[in-house]
Amino acid sequence: MKLSHFNVLVAISERGSLRGAARQLGMTQPAMTRSIRELERELGVQLFERSSSGVMPTDAGRAVTHHARTIQLQMQHTLEDVQRYKGAETGTLSLALSTAAHVAILPRILNPFRRRYPDVRLKIIEGLYPALEASIRDGEIDTYVGPVPKDLRSRGLICDVLFENPRIIVGRRGHPLAGATSIKDLVDACWVTTPVMPNTENEVKAIYEGAGLPTPRIVVQATSGMSIISVVASTDLLAPAPREWLELIPATNLLVHIPIKEATFAPPICAVRLERTQLSPPAQYLSDLIHRVAANHVRQLAASAGK
Repeated sequence: MKLSHFNVLVAISERGSLRGAARQLGMTQPAMTRSIRELERELGVQLFERSSSGVMPTDAGRAVTHHARTIQLQMQHTLEDVQRYKGAETGTLSLALSTAAHVAILPRILNPFRRRYPDVRLKIIEGLYPALEASIRDGEIDTYVGPVPKDLRSRGLICDVLFENPRIIVGRRGHPLAGATSIKDLVDACWVTTPVMPNTENEVKAIYEGAGLPTPRIVVQATSGMSIISVVASTDLLAPAPREWLELIPATNLLVHIPIKEATFAPPICAVRLERTQLSPPAQYLSDLIHRVAANHVRQLAASAGK
């Protein structure tokens, strides 16, 4: 097996057609077909099936493609490490963050990182741990910063707790329930939530149960901050949001904080990375920045609470 075989395999899987994959790699379609047939003969399995909608990987093809992507990534990291030994600090770091981390962490690490490593590209991803765990384990994401439920933390990953994650309730500007002061005032509300917990109702279900209220009505699930803002700003749905959004709300002019007295919490904000991976100097510096900014964030919150 050659790296070129894996490049062809991944390109076809991603593009769904020989023509698109050939264009991506600058190859002819016959050359691409020969490469796949060579790989199939060597492995002894069929990797793709033709259909009216294009070329689809078989079950074996999907499994081999998964490993091929990992090999490509490891080769990329190897080449980047070699360049660093030559004195060049280049390459790409993939950083995934939740919406809370986007507000509390990201703005405070970008400038110092850029000053220290101007030629290292940061790939920023918004998402939550349940959807991103496979990419973290595969090495596609170098570091994830966001909420991680305790029962989802697993072996092979380093998971450092950075700070707690209390939530606030947000609604659209002019919402009829904007003056609510208790969860009991929101008994008839409908909600949009994010899939932080295996049971996505948990973020608001706990405060409903604590007040003796029926299970809240979750009618929309969203996986990004932009989706939450869009849904809440254009409907009467309410959402639990990170406390850090108190900084964001005035800037949007779209949302309001509904100051109910009951508190609700999501899992703590953590920094997660592969245990077996030795950090490159840029990755180590990024990790140090994240931890330092998070510690400062905790101190600032404590100071605000003490006023």
